[in-house]
Amino acid sequence: MSKSQIFKFSATIGAAALALSIGGTAVASDKAWGIDQGIWGIGKGITEEAIKPWDISIFFDGTNLPEGSGDMARGEEIYHAQCAMCHGDFGEGARGYPRLLGDSIERFVEAAKAGEDTLGIRGLNNLWGHAPTLLDMIYRQMPMFAPQSLSWDDAYAVTCYVLYLTDIVTDWDFVCSQDNLAEIKMPGRDHYYTDPRPDHEMNRCMKDCHDGNLEVVGAAVTGVAVGQVERRDRN
Repeated sequence: MSKSQIFKFSATIGAAALALSIGGTAVASDKAWGIDQGIWGIGKGITEEAIKPWDISIFFDGTNLPEGSGDMARGEEIYHAQCAMCHGDFGEGARGYPRLLGDSIERFVEAAKAGEDTLGIRGLNNLWGHAPTLLDMIYRQMPMFAPQSLSWDDAYAVTCYVLYLTDIVTDWDFVCSQDNLAEIKMPGRDHYYTDPRPDHEMNRCMKDCHDGNLEVVGAAVTGVAVGQVERRDRN
């Protein structure tokens, strides 16, 4: 076999191996992500099974709160094992990590109005608007070294205990759950304003979008002016 024949043979084998590798990776990726399609990236859309792990957003009013519940005792156990190392045994903050128990809401508002630096006095009891979003953050991001390692029941329990540490919930026997979390009033709630408008209100128009003729009342381009706009020259 000549050198050129050997090169062609090797190239053919290499291309075949690469194709098999790519094909195998595609199938493996499809299965891993729950995508039911024969050729990766072509064909059917993503499945509900694939979307489910990402569909965890909980909204301020309690929309999308998952089933589950957690009591103070379980929350205390998890907190001291996985949270206190950063946030302190009593929510006072440790090693430069944020405090959970800040100054009173009255002191915080006073400092903010006076233009003072409020970083050192912030906490859940003055700068967090809604309990459901606290559950969302804890489940999604905590503990920092193992995010999303908590079950929903454990996340409810930690949320409940953190609310107790920060004097927002004062009853040790209170159990946080899907049914009551949105009813907990955070001290800072009245200082939050929620925009109720939808993300968009526009529908695309493809033809006959306007009645009559359009009138240009003003337009400006560098060095040119039309209508009720002064001419602006580039400096």
